[in-house]
Amino acid sequence: MQQKIINALTKDVGLKILAIIFSFLLWLVVVNIDDPKQTRTFTSVVTVTNEDVLTQAGKLYEIKDGVNTVSFRVTAKRSIIEKLSPSDFSAVADMNNLENSERVPVTIAAKSYVNYITISSRQNYLYVNLKDLTTERFLINAQTTGDLEPELAVEEVTCSPTVITVTGPQDIVNKIESVVASANITGVTSNFTENVIPKFYDAKGEVVDTSSLNMSVSTVSVSVSFVNTKAADIVVKTSGILSPELTLGSIKTDPASVMIIGEPSALNEVSNITIPETVINLSNLTGSFTTSVDISAYLPDGVQLAEGTSSKVAIYVTMANETASTITVPAENIELRNVPEGLAVSLDVEKITVDVFGSESALAGLKAEDVKGYIDCSNLSVGEGQNAVLQFENLEGITVQNTSVTVTVIEAKKE
Repeated sequence: MQQKIINALTKDVGLKILAIIFSFLLWLVVVNIDDPKQTRTFTSVVTVTNEDVLTQAGKLYEIKDGVNTVSFRVTAKRSIIEKLSPSDFSAVADMNNLENSERVPVTIAAKSYVNYITISSRQNYLYVNLKDLTTERFLINAQTTGDLEPELAVEEVTCSPTVITVTGPQDIVNKIESVVASANITGVTSNFTENVIPKFYDAKGEVVDTSSLNMSVSTVSVSVSFVNTKAADIVVKTSGILSPELTLGSIKTDPASVMIIGEPSALNEVSNITIPETVINLSNLTGSFTTSVDISAYLPDGVQLAEGTSSKVAIYVTMANETASTITVPAENIELRNVPEGLAVSLDVEKITVDVFGSESALAGLKAEDVKGYIDCSNLSVGEGQNAVLQFENLEGITVQNTSVTVTVIEAKKE
């Protein structure tokens, strides 16, 4: 029995070996027909590594034309390649391998089916533009936007931090002229703090694109405090008695009222701002005139002028049937009298605006060339910007108020 088995196995050995080989080849053909190899193109986003190499060299990069992807060909059996997607591959550009300051070789690697796929050997590159890197520090300007609620004023606006450090392309950083952190106060009635994103502006007031910049902070804390306000009329008291030849028309101020701030209890005690009688003495008047006073000394306790409100107030005292106006007088209409020997005097301005008073008809016919004035230079000495009194000769029916000007005195050149 055993011998029969041996004879059966050894009989026609060559034919049997050929049959085995043919079967294997047939199996290969069937497999390849049923699951053939295919080649497809994939596109992946490039990951950049070791960027600090450029930073340490004072450089940074921009991807040329914004193209940060590479395409490559992959070959594998159909059953495998149909399962693949771009996420199954990594595309890495190592800045250590930067070539000619313009391109970085991209290494493509498979994350799945590593032993069953073939990636094309064609070298891909990430193309870059290098730029100079710079770092600057800017003060942050804290501001408010929006509309204030009635009877409120912004007392103080602060921010933290007060300085921001910016790192980025030199051409972008150099555009920055100012940094502003703004808090919206619309509808707000009490002190508050909020985090805001600072904005960067160039010299023209246009917003600078900061997408390529690195900032020391991404948000700024802006704190806003409010104070109560009130409009207070300005009242002028007088002393003395007006000359019998004159009839007082009106006493007005410009502005007629000012905004004051303070605690509600203090504001409630204020009905007006009074300019005391020591300022206007009617006994000294010879006609209409105007003067300017600083009202900060006349504010009641517990209140102060609102921010942006000037403490300077003009007082207009006009006689009956007269009105106030201004006229611009050319420098050539001003006579320089009593100039000390050896000195030369000149006005620091070419035109001077002065106050004039008279009836409306008289002022309507007034011409600048008709207004003449003079400066007594007898007490002047060599120097620039010296104060001098400019006096005017009154015209019929018109009073021209004296004023103060500045002059320059130099030593006259000897002939």
